[in-house]
Formats: sequence, C-alpha cells, structure tokens
Amino acid sequence: MIPLIGYKRELDILRDRIDHVCQEVITTKGTAVAYTVGTMIEVPRAALVADTIATTADFFSFGTNDLTQMTLGISRDDAGKFLTEYVNQGIYPQDPFRVTRSDRSWLVS
Repeated sequence: MIPLIGYKRELDILRDRIDHVCQEVITTKGTAVAYTVGTMIEVPRAALVADTIATTADFFSFGTNDLTQMTLGISRDDAGKFLTEYVNQGIYPQDPFRVTRSDRSWLVS
C-alpha cells in the first residue's frame, strides 16, 4: 500500500517500479508470489480523483483521520486546545475526529 498519493501518475510510476522489482524477485527465486498494489486515500485531491486512481490501484484504504485533518486544516494533535469551543459555538456540530463514517456528511455541507 502506497501512502499519500494525490495524482494517478504518481501511482503509475510507483506501480511500475513495484511490478519490476517483484518480477525480478520472482525470477531470481523461481517462485511466483501473488501481490496487489494499492494506495491509501489520505489526501483530499486523491478522494476527488479516486475514479482515475482506481484504474491503476488494485485496492484503496481510506485514511479518515488524515483526510479530516487535511480537509479542515486542523491537526487532531493540536485541536484539543480549541475544538471543544468550536463545538460549543456551533462552528462544528461535533468533534470531526470522533464521528462515525456515516455521520461525516456535515463535513461537506
């Protein structure tokens, strides 16, 4: 799994490298090994263009904490200093790092 991909071309290049190295190892060792190449969708841009990245990736994993941090421009490590006040004042209806996946619709509304 390749982290932090934002462009399909990045994954294309890295997939080519991975496939090349895997083929070398398979040839050298004389043993075929099944493998898959995927990416973690952690960058908002990757989420927006996931359909194009999917043409290269065998699978996706979604980094919801990283997506939340990058989308809102806040770090969960530092947010504790102000997040309660944001919720109290109605800026955020709830802590974005503590909501379930099904409750995240307010992040984009």
